[in-house]
Amino acid sequence: MSTESPPTSEGSASSRNGRQRAAQGHGGTRQRFGAVRKLPSGRWQARYTASDGRKRTAPDTFPNKTDAQRWLSSVETDMSRGMWLDPQRAEVRLSSYATGWLSQRTAKGRPLAPRTIDTYRHSLDAWILPTLGSLPLAKLTPDMVRTWHAEVSRQTGPTACRQAYALLRAILTTAVDDGALPRNPCRVKGAGQACSPERPLLDVEAVEALAGEMPEHLRALTLLAMWAGLRIGELLALRRGDLDVGAGTVRIERQQVEVSRSDGGPGKLPVETEPKVGSRRTVHLPRQVLFALSEHLDRIGPGLPTGRLFTRPDGSPLRYAHVENAWRSARLRAGYPTVHLHDLRHAGLTLAAQSGATLAEVMRRAGHVSTRAALLYQHAAERRDVELAERLSALPPASLLRVASGTPVARGDQQIK
Repeated sequence: MSTESPPTSEGSASSRNGRQRAAQGHGGTRQRFGAVRKLPSGRWQARYTASDGRKRTAPDTFPNKTDAQRWLSSVETDMSRGMWLDPQRAEVRLSSYATGWLSQRTAKGRPLAPRTIDTYRHSLDAWILPTLGSLPLAKLTPDMVRTWHAEVSRQTGPTACRQAYALLRAILTTAVDDGALPRNPCRVKGAGQACSPERPLLDVEAVEALAGEMPEHLRALTLLAMWAGLRIGELLALRRGDLDVGAGTVRIERQQVEVSRSDGGPGKLPVETEPKVGSRRTVHLPRQVLFALSEHLDRIGPGLPTGRLFTRPDGSPLRYAHVENAWRSARLRAGYPTVHLHDLRHAGLTLAAQSGATLAEVMRRAGHVSTRAALLYQHAAERRDVELAERLSALPPASLLRVASGTPVARGDQQIK
């Protein structure tokens, strides 16, 4: 049996040198991270494998091997600290990146609603891209964003400014996830948060007065907005078949929104879409609004279940502008010049909370998937309860005695507002 002699130290060295030469190729050197090689021009090139498994090459060549290796070491350090930028993505202009972001964006796993796309596109075209669109992502800094935000806030109202900032922040958050930015440069505190003033809380008497001043074909719509807590887009999209007067219910299956014309023409066009996420629901109606809806159906006469529940007097489709114009006139005549159409929904959901509805019940009735909005109505109900206690405390002693003994106030013959 033959026995092979162990390799000599000279043979081992020769073997190692051969492997090293094979690894180096034409002037290249492998190292712990990446590789460098000498180009025919005499300069050195550095390459490495990024976290996505794709090869990356340094944007510039280097005069010597040491500089190339130092550059690779800096890239490795950035990766270990989570500060590495994808050079291919970082050089993409914001305008191009935002276009791709908008085409791929979803909300809770669903494509963006047409109205949302329209709002985002307007914010981009009007406020974001004219100033920042030509800049590569890597060039955006917190100082640039602060300057941009200050200028936008001077040119438009708080809502448009907030929407534009929130959109920019969302786009750049995705850019951070894509490795195109180390950190999001949108750091203006509170800039993306809604700070709307508290809306007035309408009571039943005020809503009835407002409905009474609306045109006849819109009175039931006004009352349904309050008693069912519906959004205006949900009301405009209702079909006759969605209402079941016998069961006392209305189904929310769709909404009508207005979006910019695809041909770029002036004005907007009504579009029916799925309701907001979590808003498809059946709402049970109190008797007060069922009576008004029955009168409405008697007035407009019979029709197909697919016919619209609310139309213009001539039977043509009803749009938001028609309702809004009638509302502005009605609120002046009724003595409530500052109330909004959406305040009807706010009043109805707050009344539901005052009547003892739980948070989950308010959310289901409102078509909310987040507790944040539903809590607003419960908090409003709590504030009204505090106000009621304060008014009761202001009653003179004689009145308190009459209330306790079952006089008209206690029996409900006198309303405390």
